[in-house]
Amino acid sequence: MAVVKVGQVKKTLSKAMEYICNPEKTRDMELVSTNLDGEGKDPLRYAQRFMEQQQDVGTGRNGRGDSVLAHHVIQSFDPDDDITPEQAHQIGMRLMTELTDGDQYFVIATHVDRHHIHNHIMLSPILISQDKRMRMQKTTLHKIRTISDRLCKDAGLHVLKEPKVKRYGKSRPDLYTQLKGESVKESIRLRIDQSVGRVESFDQLKQVLRSVGVFTHVRGKYLTFEDAETGMKFRDSKLGEAYDEMNIMVKIGQESLECISFNKSMIAKQDSKNVSIWVPGTRRKKQITVPRERLVIDGQTVRAWLPMDSDQVLSDRQGRFVQQIPTEGLYEYFTPPNLNIDKLIRNSFPQVYTANPKQRRRLMAQAFKVEEVNSVVTQISTVREYLLEGGMTSTQAVDAISQTIRERQADLQSLIVASCEEGLTVEQVESLDAQISSSEKQISDLARQVRALRGREQQRTRTDDTTAQRLGKHRGR
Repeated sequence: MAVVKVGQVKKTLSKAMEYICNPEKTRDMELVSTNLDGEGKDPLRYAQRFMEQQQDVGTGRNGRGDSVLAHHVIQSFDPDDDITPEQAHQIGMRLMTELTDGDQYFVIATHVDRHHIHNHIMLSPILISQDKRMRMQKTTLHKIRTISDRLCKDAGLHVLKEPKVKRYGKSRPDLYTQLKGESVKESIRLRIDQSVGRVESFDQLKQVLRSVGVFTHVRGKYLTFEDAETGMKFRDSKLGEAYDEMNIMVKIGQESLECISFNKSMIAKQDSKNVSIWVPGTRRKKQITVPRERLVIDGQTVRAWLPMDSDQVLSDRQGRFVQQIPTEGLYEYFTPPNLNIDKLIRNSFPQVYTANPKQRRRLMAQAFKVEEVNSVVTQISTVREYLLEGGMTSTQAVDAISQTIRERQADLQSLIVASCEEGLTVEQVESLDAQISSSEKQISDLARQVRALRGREQQRTRTDDTTAQRLGKHRGR
């Protein structure tokens, strides 16, 4: 059986060609073929020929340019099928030959670096005989899958039966994905988990992930992971709490961590192994030295991830010992990390899956109404627990809950460290996964309490301001 997916390349066609033709994935490009004449094994030249062909074609309807540079077809074969890379490549060639009938250029590359053999095909959107663009429609995708299924059946491979799909049920691509257990998110999680144990720094992790088809982008507080095969991008929060920057660094270092951040202008000196940072508020009389592998660089901002259970040494301008303090004690000088309450809550917000846009909007509106009701209930129960029964002010309650969140995050880090240990049994892995999920839920529930208290305090502030304004107007009469 072969699962077929189709996407579009709208930017950086040359990078896409280089990716599918990667010699490490295609037996030194032995498993790369094309119907472009005289181009040999040169992915950059393939991309150039595609682009040259499109330059001679009109802009399309209403004068608007068509941004599709190539259609990206992925044909994945069942690992249970007894198929060789050469057979998979030949099936891909036959699929494209029958589909295009020689009227479109294509490049096909068979990848053998994963647990399942799969073909990557770049298909030019230009019809050679008509000198115009081919529009990828639902009927086209159905035709590709029909041909692929027939070729697989002829080769003695399994074929996925056409499911009976209700109008607003899951689409056939979704069922292909579900039946084969193929999830882009899960695939990214798996590649991250497999890579973190092989590296000693965040920069090394980015390089290793790139080699297995995952691009890592640092955007402010967030990491974004991009799947090279599909072009799909996911923020760390969409993959789960265990895949944000803090917990990625925990997995790399195998220890619980604290974070300090600083501007590049605070760097006193650096070499290939270490970076020395001026300690804020000391008039550049104290500095701390951090190994480079503990740094994450985000533009002009640098974040250093330091062991929570270790002491940090401060030195003077000449590098002589000044004092030794716990890692948490650095927050006397550096700004403590902000708790991203909205992100913690968002991780547990209900996801709505439906193919019907109107139904999706209606369900999302209902979900938001439920969320508003839950917010009111949380606020009432939190006020009763902390303010009425506990005798705290709103600020004291927020501080108390925030401290609990930090403690829970430390517990979560410990669980993540434990889950990275080698030699764990299936039962131990399942138990740790369950504990991680439970810990994430506790953190999300606590974050809701903080937001409820902050909302109440903001509401009281607005009320007080309104009252003061009214009194001011009254006095002025």
